[in-house]
Amino acid sequence: MLSLILTPFAAAAEAQPATEAQSTALQPSIFKFLSATIAFAVAAIAAGWAVSKAGAAGLAGSAERPEIRTTAIIIAALGEAIAIYGIVIAILILGQPT
Repeated sequence: MLSLILTPFAAAAEAQPATEAQSTALQPSIFKFLSATIAFAVAAIAAGWAVSKAGAAGLAGSAERPEIRTTAIIIAALGEAIAIYGIVIAILILGQPT
């Protein structure tokens, strides 16, 4: 939520001084920052949900069968990779020229 609130401020700091005609229209960079923020926020929420479900199931499974502990850790790490993909997409969006 904080990143969505601070996105317009980041876009305003990035923008160059606008002329009178550009000041009334929305800057294209705000959409770039907003889309990068949404991409990372959704990926982080999805990764948290995936790790919570996989971690709970892995812990319950390893309580009954200790030999599946390594498999449970690997599955939880795959859920964490979703956040890494989200930050890569956000960096790619921010790297595009406006």
